[in-house]
Amino acid sequence: MFVQEVFEVLYSPVKAFKKIIETRDFKGVILVLVLVIASMLISQYVVASKLMVETRTPEADDWTEMLVTPHNWTSNGYPSWDAADYQMGNEDGNYSIRSLATDNTTIWLKLMDIDPVSCSEDGQKELFFWIKWVNEGESSPTSGTLKLFSGSEESYFEADISSILTSSGEWANVTLNVGSGQSWTSYNSPNWQSITGLKFELNWFSSANLTMKIDGLFFRQFVPYLDSVGTGGVIQITLFSLGMPFIVDWILWSAILLVVAKLFQEDLGRWANLLVIIGYTYITYAVYTLVNTAFLSSLPPINWYLDSSIAQAVLNELWVPLPAYTISLYLPLIGSIWTALLAAVVVRLMLDTNWRKALTIALVAFGVNFVLSPLVQLLIGF
Repeated sequence: MFVQEVFEVLYSPVKAFKKIIETRDFKGVILVLVLVIASMLISQYVVASKLMVETRTPEADDWTEMLVTPHNWTSNGYPSWDAADYQMGNEDGNYSIRSLATDNTTIWLKLMDIDPVSCSEDGQKELFFWIKWVNEGESSPTSGTLKLFSGSEESYFEADISSILTSSGEWANVTLNVGSGQSWTSYNSPNWQSITGLKFELNWFSSANLTMKIDGLFFRQFVPYLDSVGTGGVIQITLFSLGMPFIVDWILWSAILLVVAKLFQEDLGRWANLLVIIGYTYITYAVYTLVNTAFLSSLPPINWYLDSSIAQAVLNELWVPLPAYTISLYLPLIGSIWTALLAAVVVRLMLDTNWRKALTIALVAFGVNFVLSPLVQLLIGF
């Protein structure tokens, strides 16, 4: 029976493949394919449950790429774009917003006419921005404030940002918590459910030529990845990113094994028959994927940033040092070698040859497939 033969491959491969080579029952391959895809889905669901993905308002760096339309930047100085000095950019351009105030003790930049942003319990949780100031007299600001307007300029939340300002001419990367219970002073009953503008202001005792620059300004929160894509999204991503490459690898692996055998002056018969027989060896994929999933399930939750460099840094800090993560990287290779050894069993039985030659054919084919499979998948877009 094909169900028994599928699982017998794991503990008694010689006995199993003797029957498989005789019957070449495609129903067994279908069962293997179902088990492999099921193991992929379980694995992807577990990984997805660990991820909290970053969502931003605005989604790109739009607020610091344009002075007006639809939003509006104003200042007590001369606001403009700066295409030479910026920290973040997007496909629409690479700029920061700059203001110059001559012979003044104060400089401010104000952003208005934005779509209302909710920072309530279900809304955005952080405000992120880059800020840079220059004082030609080289003195530090005596005070710095950030206002979040709610409906009008008379109703706002205010935070002291003096302590997070760096030296003159240096960019500072700032993340402030927003929402109820955070360190903001409120004036005239503002509402965290509707933030409609922002104002950055720096003050000095003595007059000087002042510059302020803002870049990468957005609100953000981290939401469960499963909530953002849904179960259907996980299934779709798994089938396309893992399921299709698996099928390509299976087809390519059986074809390479056939060619390598011919190079050794051996004939494994028709490729279609070999494709079915080799399909049974991929039961190992389901096994090591489930084992891998057990290790991945022990990893802590992680915030996944849209900025790839930050995401990698967080990954390096939280997951990379853990033994479970290291093991999860090597298990697929171990599983692939296991599959190759089962292929050696197939070669030995089909050719009625010795173990040395069968292992040589299988391992050479494994090496070729190890190099070619990623290239072929890349060429066809997986």
